[in-house]
Amino acid sequence: MKSLFTVVILFLVSTSAVAEDIRIIGGAAAISTVFAPIKDHYQSQTGDRLIIDISDPSDSLLALEKGRVDLVSINALALESGLSEAKKRGTVIDPASLKIEQIAMSSLVVFLNKANKVSQLSKEQLSGIFTGKITNWREVVGDDRPIIVIWGTETNFLNKVFSERILDSRKVTSKAVLVGDHFELRQLVLQTPGAIAINTSGLIMPGLKVPRTPLLELPILVVTKGKPSAKVERVISFYKKEYGFLDSN
Repeated sequence: MKSLFTVVILFLVSTSAVAEDIRIIGGAAAISTVFAPIKDHYQSQTGDRLIIDISDPSDSLLALEKGRVDLVSINALALESGLSEAKKRGTVIDPASLKIEQIAMSSLVVFLNKANKVSQLSKEQLSGIFTGKITNWREVVGDDRPIIVIWGTETNFLNKVFSERILDSRKVTSKAVLVGDHFELRQLVLQTPGAIAINTSGLIMPGLKVPRTPLLELPILVVTKGKPSAKVERVISFYKKEYGFLDSN
């Protein structure tokens, strides 16, 4: 009995000794699409712990450069702006020092309240709504209800993509309701029948309606400083195996 007990204790100690923390930081779109959904499953299967945080591109890349995190998950279109902003803040990050791989794909989408009967919006209609030229849902084959544009103050990357590709760089209406991050945007749309907001497909949930709109794809990358460590490789391999993502390369 003593021998068996000793073996069990040694097994438990050795198991806990190999368990590791993997520190991951990135944008809300990337985190909500890839790492937040697999966190519990990965931890239960491996014993490793995923420590996940959401931040803007430059802060994420600076954290990686300074060794505070193991992995950055970032939208491909935000990578260049993140490197540029880091340089403005006094830290030059050599792109050649980074190992970059596409791991998933998300999209910029429009969120409506589930009570909204509108099922499709063209670029012209979206532009009219977000610039304030269209102010009632009946103008786009919806109910007679005022349109409430909601705009994130902490979703700069999504705002930039949407403004450039849909609004042709025109300004959002001054009557837009300003809120904070992706999650606050989603919550206000859930609570407001006449609301409209832009967000990422990774945050779609029951209670929302996502109409058909022009497709704005957002490739999601994983970025490490040099070759990924063994523990980071385990996470990446787990995601690919469990969720079937095939690298386009």
